[in-house]
Amino acid sequence: METDFINAKKLIEQARKILLSMHERMDGDDGGSLLAFTHFLESQDKQVTAVIKYGVPEALKFLPGSGKIQDSVPQPNNYDLLITFGCSNKERSGLDEIVSLDIPSINIDHHPDNTFFGKVNLVDKTKSSVAELVYDFFNFCQWPITQDIAACLLTGIITDTGSFMHANTQSSTLMAAADLMHKGARTNKITRHTFKNKKPQVLKAWARAMENSRFDPSSRIISAAITEEDLLDLGELPKSAFEGFVETLNTMPEARFALFIRQDGAVIKGSLRSDTHKDVDVSKIARLFGGGGHKLAAGFSLNGKISRKLSGELQIS
Repeated sequence: METDFINAKKLIEQARKILLSMHERMDGDDGGSLLAFTHFLESQDKQVTAVIKYGVPEALKFLPGSGKIQDSVPQPNNYDLLITFGCSNKERSGLDEIVSLDIPSINIDHHPDNTFFGKVNLVDKTKSSVAELVYDFFNFCQWPITQDIAACLLTGIITDTGSFMHANTQSSTLMAAADLMHKGARTNKITRHTFKNKKPQVLKAWARAMENSRFDPSSRIISAAITEEDLLDLGELPKSAFEGFVETLNTMPEARFALFIRQDGAVIKGSLRSDTHKDVDVSKIARLFGGGGHKLAAGFSLNGKISRKLSGELQIS
């Protein structure tokens, strides 16, 4: 990726007013990568605006610089470079102002369904995470990685590898993580905020989803769902309430893959997970519903409603 790295570096050096964004609903990987860039660009006296639809979830507010993130684009015609993280296309940002922007862009991603929409595309599907790719880019450019930048990037690596338990963890991932720790990032702080912060109402929501789970022994699929009625009964939940739930479903050894669907307004959100030894490409399933993702981790959104029959069984309409 040397040529792409060189071209991206040139665009950044030439730009003065830079807009950073990612897919809607911030996660640790793309959000951490965005914040790492924010810290560096501000140190270079760039005017930086970081925007993520729906803002920062509670679990990620510990990240240095997270308070600077906005949830809408101010002055949409006031930038000369756009950098996106984890977006297969501009529409994934969920922000019309970004979709309509006609300025040079750098597209940073590791998803195999990326559409290479940027003027420069830093896309490498072999990387464990966007954060690992950003780490490589910083090292190529010989940009300093401060303790704050290290914390943001290590958060991305840890969350996207499931604390190094997922199959996307490689030797390069562990070496990057070790270097980021050497630079001051702390794994215990990151895992405490991202994996060990379940509040009682979230645990109750997970319990409800587990109650709704079903295992089909013939197809060896384990699935679970949260309906609109469930959400009303559970009360107000953080937007990140079900993060990690589908991974927990996927720990059932008899299941070839796990599916979790939940109601989100008039939209059904679906998440799919599998493992290397199970030999199921869940991204192919996600694409049937207009979604996408990785071979072992994918998702989709579709218009519809999850409802419960009189028999108690769930159906989609």
